[in-house]
Amino acid sequence: MDADSRITVLIVDNDAWVRRGMKDILEAAPDIVVVAEAEDGDQVAAKVTRFRPHVVLMDLKMARVGGLEATRELMSMSNPPKVIAMTAFDVDDMVVQAVEAGAHSFLSKDAAPQAFQQAVRVVASDHSLFSSDSLRAIVASSPRRQAPDLTPLASLTEREREVLTILATGAANSVIAERLYLGETTVKTHISSLFAKLGVPNRVSASLIAFRCGLVT
Repeated sequence: MDADSRITVLIVDNDAWVRRGMKDILEAAPDIVVVAEAEDGDQVAAKVTRFRPHVVLMDLKMARVGGLEATRELMSMSNPPKVIAMTAFDVDDMVVQAVEAGAHSFLSKDAAPQAFQQAVRVVASDHSLFSSDSLRAIVASSPRRQAPDLTPLASLTEREREVLTILATGAANSVIAERLYLGETTVKTHISSLFAKLGVPNRVSASLIAFRCGLVT
């Protein structure tokens, strides 16, 4: 495979053995290359500026600056990379906050190697990797959090609500298009519009709103 076509990754974790393991897992795939590593969140912005990775694997709990703060900093940059939040637990409050900060996906550190390769490929292609069960777990994990402002939902057209409802199940654009008898370009247009109206950066954040407001149960 042409080196220029490979997906570039930055691994952020304060454990050198974890970074080594993640690198070995990812580089076992011919289409993925790890271009840099960082041991703490305070190194992330500089590494991203220097190496311009497509994807950042971000540990959420580190010594000096956590992955949540680092993710927020990345999302404030122009053309930020895609972020996959890593946690020792399946779902916890920090995962919720990371998603709301702009993370495109999240994985438990004990996930199968193929899951990490798949997640990198999916988010690099400008999609988000999640399941409806994982989103339900996120919603259930934060029942006491102040409910988000759902007023923008009222501005969605009927078609945009239909798109959002299917999108929140984790469906790809091709599946949404097939179910609604639309072209994929039209689906992309609807998704861009509903993102703008909801004020969200990606599919995971939009899906959380869909779950919280009852579009999906």
